[in-house]
Amino acid sequence: MDEQDGDYLFLTGADMDPTLVRRAYSGGRFVARAVLAAEAGEVAPAFAPAVAGLSGGDVWGILVRVPAAIAGDVRRRPVTTDDGRAFTAALAGEHLVAGLPAATFAAARYWELPPAYTARLATALPAPGRDGGGQDGEG
Repeated sequence: MDEQDGDYLFLTGADMDPTLVRRAYSGGRFVARAVLAAEAGEVAPAFAPAVAGLSGGDVWGILVRVPAAIAGDVRRRPVTTDDGRAFTAALAGEHLVAGLPAATFAAARYWELPPAYTARLATALPAPGRDGGGQDGEG
């Protein structure tokens, strides 16, 4: 992929599931783990309390370079990679950190997001003995 081609996409929550990422963005390439400071109302309600407990409401996710420009009216935000590079990326989905709590936690662990962040996401997991069915991170 040429440097002039494509676009950057910031994925969070269950949208980071590696199988889903490969399927949805087959020509995409992982760039780095990345972070942005969430604005009010951007985080899915089920995860808002967990993220609010973090410095600046930081939301961690992954930055993926996709081969074609992302068309339409997409939200774009500055993100910073874990190695300090700055990018402007399209945000996937209506909310940041959306999806079933267990799937979101599993994706965060898979991508080795910062331990403090992953631990905060774990606070949204259902209590032992509850399967969390119907809790999709959207509220």
